[in-house]
Amino acid sequence: MDGPALSGWERRLLEEIESDLRHDTRLDRKLSTMGAKRPGRVRRVLRAVGRRVTAGVVLTALVMSAICLSVGVRTPTTAVLAALGVVWAATVAAAVATSELLRRRGAARAERAAAAEPEERRERRPWDRPEA
Repeated sequence: MDGPALSGWERRLLEEIESDLRHDTRLDRKLSTMGAKRPGRVRRVLRAVGRRVTAGVVLTALVMSAICLSVGVRTPTTAVLAALGVVWAATVAAAVATSELLRRRGAARAERAAAAEPEERRERRPWDRPEA
């Protein structure tokens, strides 16, 4: 400990405070569970998917699922179901690719815009000038 030692009166006060805190179970529970916990695998995967998959991809997948399901129910032959599966997978893959392309273009456009902006000039005040 740095500095002078505690006086007897300060030690007694500190012991009283520590004993009161030891008896507070709610505080003890909060302090013991306060640390950040690692998210579980499921939560981590869901967060990663949420960052990658945009609303347009989800909407495209839902619409194509509904269309394929309605056609598949009307004519449930093996060839039709296989063709619908291929069409559905290709449509979702195209939506994902388009979404990724647009995201990359947007990021590149933002980088170019940030690089093209001139630095803001700050007004010089009398105390900012170096003395001669």
